Amino acid sequence: MSKYLVSGSGGFLGFYLAKKLAEQGHSVVAVDVELQVGSQSRMVELEAIDGIEVIRGDLTNEEFVSTLPSVDGVYHMAALNGTQKFYSDPWKVVRHSTIPTITLLERYGRDPLEFFFYAGSSEAYASSITKFGWEVPTKEDVPLGIQDPKEVRWSYGGSKLHGEIAVFAAAVELGTPAVVGRFHNAYGPNMGIHHVIPDFIERGKNGVFELYGANNTRSFIYIDDAIESVIAVANNAVGEVVNIGSPNEINMIDLAQIIMEEAGWSGEVKNFDAPVGSVLRRAPDISRLAEIIDVEKFVNLNEGIRRTLPSYL
Repeated sequence: MSKYLVSGSGGFLGFYLAKKLAEQGHSVVAVDVELQVGSQSRMVELEAIDGIEVIRGDLTNEEFVSTLPSVDGVYHMAALNGTQKFYSDPWKVVRHSTIPTITLLERYGRDPLEFFFYAGSSEAYASSITKFGWEVPTKEDVPLGIQDPKEVRWSYGGSKLHGEIAVFAAAVELGTPAVVGRFHNAYGPNMGIHHVIPDFIERGKNGVFELYGANNTRSFIYIDDAIESVIAVANNAVGEVVNIGSPNEINMIDLAQIIMEEAGWSGEVKNFDAPVGSVLRRAPDISRLAEIIDVEKFVNLNEGIRRTLPSYL
């Protein structure tokens, strides 16, 4: 069994990944600065699991990162995510979504790793689709760009794009075995707040059925499938960028209806404009992912919502 570092272990993806690796018998170094709502309780839960060493610290601090132990592979999941934060705390988003990538590459980039997995984001596709009308579902090889650096929504998408450039630069100069997984809307129990599914559920509990960007489309991948995909991509696609998601595109009004149906709610959904800079359509081409993992077994959206609801209700 191997020893892996999981950055951002107090976050949604990092938490489930750390647990899964430990279940598989690996040793896990779980690192987080605990910026997100719920991250403290997740880290406490990880401390109780055999095979997981929890380390609390700021990955923007190079001195702290230099003290982290040697490992066989790195899963770099840390970033400051949450759509509302892109607008309310854009500088914090940039700081905590870029500097940790640099410090971790400085620490581990030259080590004889199995892989350095970087958690990319579908936000990187936004201007390709909005500005140039690129095909949806979108392949990994489409040109990427930043439509307007003055638009603070790019605090996250631009940071994640920067991270992809950083890991492949490290691959050339440092010999880092870099691999990128571009996530498309992973969801599941206890995923936190400031995302479309938990936000709608939180309002719906109080009988408020408000939706922002009803005609926007997204695709969603259940957390268990996302984590299985991460592990498969890290071990089978070094040197590549691979979409991690579902190609099943759905508009937000239909998503709201599924949530209400599964929760047993009824009422009129009030529609509001999408946040500024929000892309109209987004869904991944997962042809490459399907060569690595059996995507036919992925949990469908109705079942995934059914599994997710109890943690919020």
